[in-house]
Order: sequence, then structure tokens, then C-alpha cells
Amino acid sequence: MKIEKYKKLKDNRYQLFLDNQNEIILYDDIILKYNLLLKKNIDEKELKEILKENNSLECYYKSIKYLAKKSRCKKEVIAYLTRNHYEEKEIEKAIQLLEEKKYLNEDNYLKSYINDQILFTHNGPTKIKRKLLDLDLQEEKINEALSVIDEKIWNEKLQKIITKKIAVNRKESAPKLKEKIILYCMNEGYSKENILKIINTVDITTNSAILEKEFNKVYIKLSRKYKNESDLFFELKRKLYTRGFTKDEIENVIQTWKENKND
Repeated sequence: MKIEKYKKLKDNRYQLFLDNQNEIILYDDIILKYNLLLKKNIDEKELKEILKENNSLECYYKSIKYLAKKSRCKKEVIAYLTRNHYEEKEIEKAIQLLEEKKYLNEDNYLKSYINDQILFTHNGPTKIKRKLLDLDLQEEKINEALSVIDEKIWNEKLQKIITKKIAVNRKESAPKLKEKIILYCMNEGYSKENILKIINTVDITTNSAILEKEFNKVYIKLSRKYKNESDLFFELKRKLYTRGFTKDEIENVIQTWKENKND
């Protein structure tokens, strides 16, 4: 086969037009290595070798572009290259080059990942550690990277989460809300000890509007079933109590309802 002409493309690549009407795209590194600017004729065997090496180089360059957008770990890069259908040997070679050239640095990745998690998520230290372990990073290095984070930062994050959960509450009683917040924060990776330390400094009271709303909803539902007022209010109190409202809160809302009804 004879190379008829060349066309320069972006990203250090050239399009080669062959006399058999085929076109191939090669990196300039490959063109220089095989002296294709001077050597115009190539046979089938050599072309296969050239294309194989070019694809391997493309795998490496693609991984560099991927890393340029955001810090990644080895497992993420391998998964990305696999999704792009590169062969295992090509991926292994690319990873080896990335590590040799210090493009893959586990310590830097850990710092960057933890910083992003602190800034942009609710995740606490335990959840962050689980995520990093899932990425096949060394547990010892993870623990070391997390240990340098000031405890005040985690407490501030907890304070914000708790404050927001209280502010957006539209249906829960104070005890139920507190219980749900504790469970949520534990699922987000914070220790129960720290959660309780923060939440016990916050005044969580039942919103009267929430209690009135729940009372009206339960009352309407039960009034269809119980015609006797004594039975109705006995069951109503029981329902509201199981939803976390205190005995005094329930008695007060019932008293207020009766007074308004008699007016």
C-alpha cells in the first residue's frame, strides 16, 4: 500500500490517505517512529503493527484527557478505559505510563477527593472512607488523610445538616424528627456520639401547625369510623402519641379544638 497524502488534524494526529481508498488516523509519534513521512509504502503486516501501537497510544492519551478534567484514581481510569473498549494490555500499558509520569498520585487524589466531599456533600468521615475503600485505595492512607481534618469541620457540617432538617420539617413531631435526624446523619457517615453531642444543643420543639395538621387529618379519618366521641378521642390520642407527640401537646390541641368548636 502506498501513502498518497497526509492531512494534519488536532491533538497531534494525522489523517493518511492510502492508494486503496482507505484512510487511517495516526498520532505524530507513530508517524515519526515508523518514518512514514519518508517511507511511502507499507505492507499489510506492518500496517497492523502500526495500528495496534497507535491504538495503545490513543488509550494513553485518552486517559490523560480524562485526568485533566478531574483528579481520578487508578480504578476510575481503568473503568473509564474499559468502557471505551480498550484491550486489557493497552490499559495496563497506559496505567504504567501514567504512574511513571506521576499522573496517578494516590496521596494527591485522597486530598482532592476528601476536600470535594467536605465542600459539596453531606458525607461524614465514615461514609467517605467507605467510598474510598470501594475505589481500592489503601486503608492506612485513607485513615491518615482523614485524621488531619479538624474535628470542627465535621461538627460544623453536622450543625448545618441538623439545622436544615429542622427548618424543612413539615410533618414530624419533635421526638420523631430527632430520631430521623440521628438516623440520617449516621447513614451519612457520622458517629452517633458526635451526632448526639450536636443535636442535644439544639432546641427541637414540635411545630404547633404540624400538630394541628396531623390532628385534623387523623380526626377526619377516625370520625368516619367512631361515632362515640369518647371512643373517637381515645383512638385519636393513641394515634397521635404513636407519631411522637407528647401527652400534654395532644391534650392542648384537643382542648383548643373543642373551644373553637363551641365558639
